[in-house]
Amino acid sequence: MKTYRLDPNKFPRVRRNIILSYVFMALVGLGVVYLYVRDALFGQAWTLIPFVLLVFTGGAWFALRQRRKYWEEFQLRIQDDALYFRAPHVPEVRIQRRGITGVKEIRQGLILSTPARENTLLVPRDLPDEDYQAFKKIMEKWVGQGN
Repeated sequence: MKTYRLDPNKFPRVRRNIILSYVFMALVGLGVVYLYVRDALFGQAWTLIPFVLLVFTGGAWFALRQRRKYWEEFQLRIQDDALYFRAPHVPEVRIQRRGITGVKEIRQGLILSTPARENTLLVPRDLPDEDYQAFKKIMEKWVGQGN
């Protein structure tokens, strides 16, 4: 039995992307507020600016907290007969060894296919590099062992 987890050294890149996304959305939100209340901006409407910033800061904080939890609890477990996937807020997924019909590598990671669904599971590239390559080799071996 082998267990794979996401690489903690790759989390800062994800955190940076989340923060940049929310900064961009906050700027767009401020632009929209300005377009609608530009004449009243120096009156009572200026209080909308901190409110918009507060909303997007709260959203970014929540998104980072959720992603951190996902990062810490993500788990892929390979046993002799099956692959088990566990992540927060997702029921555990079990894929039989003989049920894996395809492995396709994309920019984000590996997509595993089964007879029921073509794109059953995405295994992210954010595993440690050596674990990702080992997992990929195991899945490629499993593909031809159906029936």
